[in-house]
Amino acid sequence: MMDEIRTALITGGADGIGAAIADALLRSGWRVAVVDRDVAPARERAATFPDRMILIEADVRQADAAPVSCAQVVEAWGRLDLLVNNAGVNRISPLETFPLEDWTFVLDVNLTSTLLFMQAAAQHMLPQGRGTIINMASIAAARGVPGRAAYAAAKAAIISLSKSAAVEWAKRGIRVNAVAPGFTETPMVRSVIESGGIALEPMLDRTPMGRLAAPPEIANAVMFLAGEESSFVTGQVLYVDGGFMADYGVPPRQG
Repeated sequence: MMDEIRTALITGGADGIGAAIADALLRSGWRVAVVDRDVAPARERAATFPDRMILIEADVRQADAAPVSCAQVVEAWGRLDLLVNNAGVNRISPLETFPLEDWTFVLDVNLTSTLLFMQAAAQHMLPQGRGTIINMASIAAARGVPGRAAYAAAKAAIISLSKSAAVEWAKRGIRVNAVAPGFTETPMVRSVIESGGIALEPMLDRTPMGRLAAPPEIANAVMFLAGEESSFVTGQVLYVDGGFMADYGVPPRQG
């Protein structure tokens, strides 16, 4: 009889939103494998859950990272129930001079790794006849984002890829959805703010709720899509953005 403890693999799961997702899953009794280029931030958490957490140090851009990571989860725990493609990077540059190496780097990490891990996970989920994949998109996927064309393009493509996979695999037991966070208090966002790449106040002004999201708030959306409560939900994008996408963007005339 197959072990009924569900298992998850999270790319970019050592800190930020990925770490919050790992924490939420672990608290709910899941087994969790974290794939990250630097797993050091997750070592203390792994020591707290020695029987339910695996750290896999890998660069998601490498072609063998996905099949090796997924196989390691199945070898350890006998199954793979959930894949969360969370690994993400950003590079900022004017579009007319956006360096090709930065463009390639962003798309390799954000988009191509998503495809590779989906393919690798499907090799285990399809024979099981069940599985859930959640890909991390962004509000940037649906808006023009000056200076961050590669990031926005990758996130838009992730939404399209998620919908295509959802339709293709629906009758074979795999659900695929995307979570699109708004501005979130993560190390990556904080570093961009501190480097002057983006100003905090306009971000808050543009978000109707007037604040950044906390990573656990994004994790809550992932937990919903990973659970049985969303068993008939596939091919969808869940925006967790404090009202950003709903805002018309033009305030009423004063006076």
